Amino acid sequence: MKAANNPRWNPDNPIKVTPEDYEKQVVAWLRSAGQELQGFTINHLERIPGNGGEYSIDGWAEFEIFGGTKVCVLIECKRHRQPAERDVILGVHSKAQAVGAQKSILFSTLGFQSGAVEFAASAGVALVVFLDGKATYFTRSREALSEANYPPNLPKFAGQMVRAEAHKTTISILTDERVTPLAEWLRHESNARLG
Repeated sequence: MKAANNPRWNPDNPIKVTPEDYEKQVVAWLRSAGQELQGFTINHLERIPGNGGEYSIDGWAEFEIFGGTKVCVLIECKRHRQPAERDVILGVHSKAQAVGAQKSILFSTLGFQSGAVEFAASAGVALVVFLDGKATYFTRSREALSEANYPPNLPKFAGQMVRAEAHKTTISILTDERVTPLAEWLRHESNARLG
């Protein structure tokens, strides 16, 4: 049962995943989402020079708009003991500015506090809750699901892209077969630069 003050997008229990598997899955989703963008590249575990020195980051993506203008995306994967707070988003946003990234995206295994989601929207930081793929399966049964009751074809990992828009919060599901929300977010970045 979800605690009353825990937003609906946050998992009751974080996924048990190694940092390597977590980050590799994130990179795979973004690689798939960016495949139609001009010059799209993504790298895992980078050291990027910026204001004040070098920064260790979980991922770095680049693509081109206007036939050559580079857009850079900072990617961070967090495994905290509680949902990410506004200060975590502020840290990611500040790091993105320090290394010259136009956009940033933060993945978290425990989700995000409501204030963090609101701040992320104003700062242009995309948020994704990283989950066990079983989170994509819903049933109307009042009975708790046992491991044997899950269909065999569920994805190993899933994500929930959380966005605050005009006094509401929207959630979009991500899987290996469904990266459309990430692709739209990346395209929105390139379209925003056209205007």
